[in-house]
Amino acid sequence: MKRFIALLAFACAAFGGLRADDAVFIAHPDVKAESLSATEVKAILLGNQTSWSGGGNLKLAVLTSGPVHEAVLRAHTERSADQFEKYWKKIVFTGKGAMPEQADDEASLIAYVAKTPGALGYVTAGSAPSGVKVLPVR
Repeated sequence: MKRFIALLAFACAAFGGLRADDAVFIAHPDVKAESLSATEVKAILLGNQTSWSGGGNLKLAVLTSGPVHEAVLRAHTERSADQFEKYWKKIVFTGKGAMPEQADDEASLIAYVAKTPGALGYVTAGSAPSGVKVLPVR
């Protein structure tokens, strides 16, 4: 019984920790947008919106894994990381789009967004990334 309780506690800590509120969306500093709607976030993550409402190409960058990645995908696309990857592979295979830029860690994602005009990504809230613009989701 003690093993079961310990395992349950570990599972809750490991998988129940982050919510979408624990992530922030970041953009290249030259992006004109000041915020994003939940509808826009879903459209961007699923490749249905590929340009900024103020003009210019939108270049999506995503993490390859991790709790923030899972939380963002669950909250904004209602998909798991595996389902999200399969969704994008289908888009690429059918010639309807290209995979988002993928980063193994938040530092790499922040660096990509900071140097790439039109880029958008997400990181852990409170990470205070420099060189990028934080876009709240309304």
